[in-house]
Amino acid sequence: MNHYLHVKADDAAEAIENYISMHNLNPHDRIPSERAMAEELGINRTTCREVLKRLENEHILYSIVGSGTYVAPPKLRTSIGMGFSLDAYCEVNGFKRSNKLIYCYQTLATDYISKILGLSPYSPIYIIKRLRFINQKPAMIETTHLSEAMFPELLRKMKENETQSLYALMKNDYNIIPTHHSYNVSMNICDIDNAVLLGIETNSPLLNFSIISKDSNNNVIEYCQSLRRIDRCCINASFKNC
Repeated sequence: MNHYLHVKADDAAEAIENYISMHNLNPHDRIPSERAMAEELGINRTTCREVLKRLENEHILYSIVGSGTYVAPPKLRTSIGMGFSLDAYCEVNGFKRSNKLIYCYQTLATDYISKILGLSPYSPIYIIKRLRFINQKPAMIETTHLSEAMFPELLRKMKENETQSLYALMKNDYNIIPTHHSYNVSMNICDIDNAVLLGIETNSPLLNFSIISKDSNNNVIEYCQSLRRIDRCCINASFKNC
């Protein structure tokens, strides 16, 4: 096997990313045509076509038939061990954030949820399911479990303002602020109901985050299951050798 078969393609992919950076291209800016890019990089069009397709698969670029190839918006980046705020992400990147409330209701916690939230068995809880958008495009589905005792009248407040950030509601109405988070991350296959909500094909892969958030006193605030499109979300992690 020739281990250097794709060296030129790898170099070309890096060159295209450098081109985007050096020309200060923003998300949704168009890059030169395949022919022009091949000439710019000094490679043949077949190699250029392969590289552009690969960068599309990596969600660095996207194409519109009959229009051209464009710079893809940055993914939602979750740093392990840190809180992820969709509001903060959208504010930094100049995107519009919106929510659609799928359902919210009060019920009794199962043994499993009771243990996670630190409640007595069958304590009353809220379950809230929301579809979350960036620039009107679906990015994730979040199902959140909260203690009714910690957040009285939460359902009424949620229904009065469905687009409000849940963390903002916690802070403004209950003076509760999540300060640290733990994640369990896995891959899931999207079922038909969630596929319709997310605008993707059934059985598409999804990032599945199970998130436990706590306050500064180590009290559990919420347990959230977050299903995220892999073309719009990713995970960051950094490690230090001991």
